[in-house]
Amino acid sequence: MHEEKTSLGPWLYWSLMTIVPLSYGLINLPYYATEVMGANGYLAVPIALVLAFPSLVAIYQVMKRFPNLNLLQSGMKITGPFCGSLCGLGYLIVLLLTLILFTRERVNLVKDYLLPNTPLLVLVTTYLLSAAYLASRGLETIARLASFVILPIVLVLLLLAVGVLPEINVNRLRPVFHPDLKLYLPGGFSVLYSFSPVAIFALITPYLREIQRKIPRYTAGALLLLVFFYMLFTVGVIGTFGCEYGRRHAFPSLEMVRAMEYPYLLLEQAGLFMIIVWNTLALVGSGFIYYAVALGFSQVLGLCDYKRLVWFLLPVKFLLVMYPENSGETKELIEYAKNYGWIPLFGLPLFYYLCALVLRKREDKR
Repeated sequence: MHEEKTSLGPWLYWSLMTIVPLSYGLINLPYYATEVMGANGYLAVPIALVLAFPSLVAIYQVMKRFPNLNLLQSGMKITGPFCGSLCGLGYLIVLLLTLILFTRERVNLVKDYLLPNTPLLVLVTTYLLSAAYLASRGLETIARLASFVILPIVLVLLLLAVGVLPEINVNRLRPVFHPDLKLYLPGGFSVLYSFSPVAIFALITPYLREIQRKIPRYTAGALLLLVFFYMLFTVGVIGTFGCEYGRRHAFPSLEMVRAMEYPYLLLEQAGLFMIIVWNTLALVGSGFIYYAVALGFSQVLGLCDYKRLVWFLLPVKFLLVMYPENSGETKELIEYAKNYGWIPLFGLPLFYYLCALVLRKREDKR
């Protein structure tokens, strides 16, 4: 079975770990944050980071014990082939379904805001073929594309967000702390999905052996940048619209940018610019996750290499992406993915790490 012979450097790794989560959480995170916590929605982001931290530590510890294996391969060594394969398949199915739902949401955004007269079939086909081609090119190609676009994208996002700051009404950000403490934990879980793509690096750990000691530092850097932009856009939405009005929009970050004027940037269509930037993020993120899913299935099932699985999975993805009838139904399905999808993505690494500790499993001590 074909295995890639590649190794990611620190910059390529950091670029991936920044772009992929941004493509998931940036555009609609304020909607879910304010849905639970209201005017305190911006506090959901740091709470979610705290909730994600134990799983990320567990992934790193499993990598140290099994440097030549990824999470799914390590699981089969720790819990046995049958249990490990079963857990791995469940993990990959959830990851694939989550990718499909967020793909449909991105296509809906393009159709609603950019190409309303274009048939959905054409948009879905174009998007899926682009993501499949990128996934089939392998990890190094995806990482290099991410490293090429990350700095321009970060700069554009920063300029767009800074342009919103003068319009923020500080009174809409109050109270700083909500008296009902029971809202804080659900608020963190409501946006935990936005950090879950960081955990997917567990599927590419064999390609990170050369930078193993640098992973905590670069992961921390990626997380800090994610928190910065998540907080910036969430504060911008709440401060501009208020939490109640912000929840009327499916994509509040986009609406915030569209509502602003940027005469000094000579941008008359800031909203259109935001859509283009976000779809660049989404395509790179989708290509990486599609690659990780295909690689995982090839390793767990042992049927064929990941490149063939990328194209074998394409018809399945197409049928499932076309399943929701409209944006409303897509939103309902994403609610389920957001509320429960993080459980295997963050839970499986913790489970394997605890099992490895109890059973004293290591790659050199089987």
